[in-house]
Order: sequence, then C-alpha cells, then structure tokens
Amino acid sequence: QNCTSLTTAPALPATTLAASCYNNMFSGCRSLTTTPELPATTLANYCYVSMFQNCTSLTTAPALPATTLAARCYDGMFRNCARLVTVPALPATTLATYCYNNMFQNCGKIKISTTNVGSYNNTYRVPFAGTGIVGTNSLADMFTGTGGTFKGTPTINTTYYTENTVV
Repeated sequence: QNCTSLTTAPALPATTLAASCYNNMFSGCRSLTTTPELPATTLANYCYVSMFQNCTSLTTAPALPATTLAARCYDGMFRNCARLVTVPALPATTLATYCYNNMFQNCGKIKISTTNVGSYNNTYRVPFAGTGIVGTNSLADMFTGTGGTFKGTPTINTTYYTENTVV
C-alpha cells in the first residue's frame, strides 16, 4: 500500500482467498502500470476491497474468473484509477452483498452506455454471460463517476455497451 514507485506487482498465484487478504494491497501505488494475474476462484469477504484504489497509472484490469462471490469482495477495487481503459468480463452468476460496490468509481475513461451507438459497440453485462442472481446492493454505484452516458448502478442481466476493451 502507498508504494508510489512500484510499477509492476508481484505474482499472486492463490486460487483460494481468505477474508480481507488482499484488502488495499496496492492502494495508492500511483506508478503501478501492470497488475498481477488474479486466478482466485474461491473468494472470501472483503478479499479484494480497494486493492488497486488510487493506482492512477493503471490502464488494464486483470481477468476476474470467480463465478461465486463473497460480500464486498470487489468493493472499490479500481476506485479512482483515472487511466483505466479496460474492464474485466465478470463471469460470476451468484453475487453477494455489495460485491461490485463502487468497483469503477471515478474511473473517467470507463465509458458505459445503455445504447449501442457510435463508439459504444462492445457489449457489457453482469454476469458477462448467462443469468445472474443478485445479492443486496451487489451492483451499488458500480459506475458512479465514470465517463460514459450511463453512470451509477447497473441492473443485473441487462446488456450495456462500452467503448472500452473487455478483458
């Protein structure tokens, strides 16, 4: 946390996470340009909370392969990542309380729209494919402060469109 000269994160090969294990791990690492792969498929409460918050040089989000989520697991994960231009496909079909809360808050280069017009031609939905089951406030303010025409809380199982690359 707050390692302002760190440019590349170390490998994080764990596939099963414990509660709060990566909470704020790289928060404030303003020079971080590359994230580690995050192969975990068994998540725990608060495991990735604010992990990359305020990483203002970060442009690419890692893949997030988990299909069953835990409470607040991705809460604020990319908050204030002003240069982030990719969005991860979110395959999870069983969502938990506040799991995607504020995930992309203030990521001004993330652009989401409700309509497929102009440059908004990449589909984006939660879950990325299939049918999802929402938990309490699972998607709360997920896109608040982003640069697109849609901002705020998306609806599960609804297709949106983005200018951004989906990874």
